[in-house]
Amino acid sequence: MKMKLKIPAGAFHACLFDCDGTIADSMPLHYVGWKSALAEWNCDFPEELFYAWGGFPVAEIISRLNEKQDLQMPAAEVARRKEELYFDALPQLKAVPEVLEHIDAQHGRIPFAVVSGNTRDSVTASLRTL
Repeated sequence: MKMKLKIPAGAFHACLFDCDGTIADSMPLHYVGWKSALAEWNCDFPEELFYAWGGFPVAEIISRLNEKQDLQMPAAEVARRKEELYFDALPQLKAVPEVLEHIDAQHGRIPFAVVSGNTRDSVTASLRTL
């Protein structure tokens, strides 16, 4: 059964879309990147915790994991490695079909923008892949 995206009633002057998990079904790929990068530091990151911390800045996630597991992972290095692993997985990236359908239907009628807590490079790479 095809899911229908429920759009609130009303006249909109623009649409803002989050990238990860809204336009792009990228969260599973981000998780694989996190798991692989953190495994290099013997750091466990259960999937439930990954989703619970969704939207937190990368540096905060690393800091919390360091504290929780008594580690000393360097935030910049781990973040760079996680991003590298995510970029390696990009050929597997898929769009969220219901959101893409809405974008296609509304294209040219009102302005669109993509907003994200992720890095510009990551969002740009995801959107180019899609």
